[in-house]
Amino acid sequence: MRKAALAVAAGMTAVLAFAGAAAAAIPFGQNQVGIATYYNDAGFGACGTPINAATEMLVAVSYQWFTTANPNADPLCTGVSVQVTYNGRTITVPVKDKCPSCDATHIDLSQAAFGQFASTDPATTPGVLNVTWQFVGGGDGGGTTPPPAGRTGPITGLAGKCIGAAGGATANGTAIDLYSCVGSSTQQWTMAADGSIRTGGKCMDVAGSGTTNGTRVQIYDCNDTAAQQWVYTSARDLVNPQADKCLDLTGNTSADFTTVQLWTCTGAANQKWNVPA
Repeated sequence: MRKAALAVAAGMTAVLAFAGAAAAAIPFGQNQVGIATYYNDAGFGACGTPINAATEMLVAVSYQWFTTANPNADPLCTGVSVQVTYNGRTITVPVKDKCPSCDATHIDLSQAAFGQFASTDPATTPGVLNVTWQFVGGGDGGGTTPPPAGRTGPITGLAGKCIGAAGGATANGTAIDLYSCVGSSTQQWTMAADGSIRTGGKCMDVAGSGTTNGTRVQIYDCNDTAAQQWVYTSARDLVNPQADKCLDLTGNTSADFTTVQLWTCTGAANQKWNVPA
């Protein structure tokens, strides 16, 4: 939790001092050296959107980086992400919140994001990591970095129907479901060169980076994690390598509104997909 993590971090001095951050432009691509803690709060983040730091991949950055009186309107909340490196591993997570007690080089990762690097069990880890990080664009389809190139078009499954973001919504956590192909924007997917599958500025995502059968597959801010990597095989399976499981239509049905999930690859028809050529 944030309170526990900050308590652990109290009295620590950042490796890289910073002055005047509140008045500075976002320094995209400039390495910062500092610490990462974690929190698991739920509610509304400083950027004005609902968050659940226990299960979602996101980051809160120091209040010193925010430059507007209303944080919801801050440039940090317009598709900016933080790329974090620890012990040779790198993840990219969107800025969704403000840390009111962090100095400029201290970032507060969501528990889900911190868990990509280390255990969040207080019995086995102190909850503080020495990291390098930098601001990057493109956290949720905005920012300065354009999405990677790829093939765009519908993804079809059983009965020739399309999968898309449920109800045409693009909020984080929106389910992906099967529906008659109607040409809506969220039934258009880009098979990107980086292994992600994108629609509406978001990525096809395994909820909570889960690996078990029945794990929900949703759309979420693109964050360059293993939960958003997919491989299309010659057998027409869409496989998440981290879980070594397939994108699967729940209940083996072609009914409209059937949602997708992760499931052990079986070769069944409800795991067969036609993707953009």
